Amino acid sequence: MDGFKNLEIKNFRGIEHLKIDDLSRVNVFLGQNSSGKSSVLECLLLIMGMSNPDLPMNVNAVRARNFSNFADLGYMFPNYHLSIKPEISSDMLDDTKRRLALEMTYVFDEKVPTELQNGQIPTSETKTFLNTLKLAFEIENQGKKNIFESSISINQAGLVSSKKIAEGYLEKNSAAFLPADLAAGNPANDLVELTKRKKKDIVVERLKHFDPRINAVEILNNVAYVSLDGIDQLLAVNMMGDGLRRYLNIVAASANPTNNIILIDEIDNGLHYSAYKKLWEAIFALATDTNKQVFVTTHSKETLYRLNEMLEEHSEYQDALRLYTIENTKLKGHQAYKLTYNGLREACENDIELRSIVI
Repeated sequence: MDGFKNLEIKNFRGIEHLKIDDLSRVNVFLGQNSSGKSSVLECLLLIMGMSNPDLPMNVNAVRARNFSNFADLGYMFPNYHLSIKPEISSDMLDDTKRRLALEMTYVFDEKVPTELQNGQIPTSETKTFLNTLKLAFEIENQGKKNIFESSISINQAGLVSSKKIAEGYLEKNSAAFLPADLAAGNPANDLVELTKRKKKDIVVERLKHFDPRINAVEILNNVAYVSLDGIDQLLAVNMMGDGLRRYLNIVAASANPTNNIILIDEIDNGLHYSAYKKLWEAIFALATDTNKQVFVTTHSKETLYRLNEMLEEHSEYQDALRLYTIENTKLKGHQAYKLTYNGLREACENDIELRSIVI
């Protein structure tokens, strides 16, 4: 399995410092609103795609529900202090180390250019015009460190004027991010890949657990359709409610063997509680069968109880679980409090609150 052993975050959004150790195959993050759960998923995505200069703006666009401009990148910096660089680092399961730092700057670097760049006029105001985001990252393997840089720049009209892709670096992993916004997901790419590999039936079998009438799933014009027993035409998934759409998005991404890492924000969004247990079983089974790592956030106590019930019935998955309560404490700042399956079982048996630890 490719993936993360641990994750360390410094100065990203509202997180001054957070270290998460002993990550496993399926990792569930709990916590209060604004505790940093979604930020953890964003950091995992960024460090998996650190050579992609478009990714930070895409991350912000998901958080802002489809609209984000260059200035919004400042929200990734602590309290919008652009002089403090956000840093993300991790030890990977293949024994490599990754580190990513974000920096907002201007292209002239306090030098008068011999030629105008990006259509800008080098006046005294230029130095206050932060027009470039740099992604400085490094990979360390067996003591050998390789350093790279990607960047994206805008002109004074706010339009992207240049991109720099890190030379000599090719990312071997792929992370799929499923946001909390139900309208943002589209399983088309995953289903197309599964169709090419003749593995679409895996998704159909999992969908039968959600609705026994489903007998096929198809992609037409980049739209997902399902076939139901007793109905003569295909039905668009988007017209069948949030629950099926959410379930299909997660199952298709989890089944796609080209996705190494699955990131699911607020897994319970759009789903009736009766589907939680079936979805947890699908996630663990598909992650095991396709050898991938999964990260999930949730606010729902009900989904934790259903997770516990599923693991009681499937003991083969128990060791694969890690639960982390993310808490912004008064004395120690952000902390991640870890539980394994036994801790989840005891909490459910004794009705102990896991989503917040007040310190």
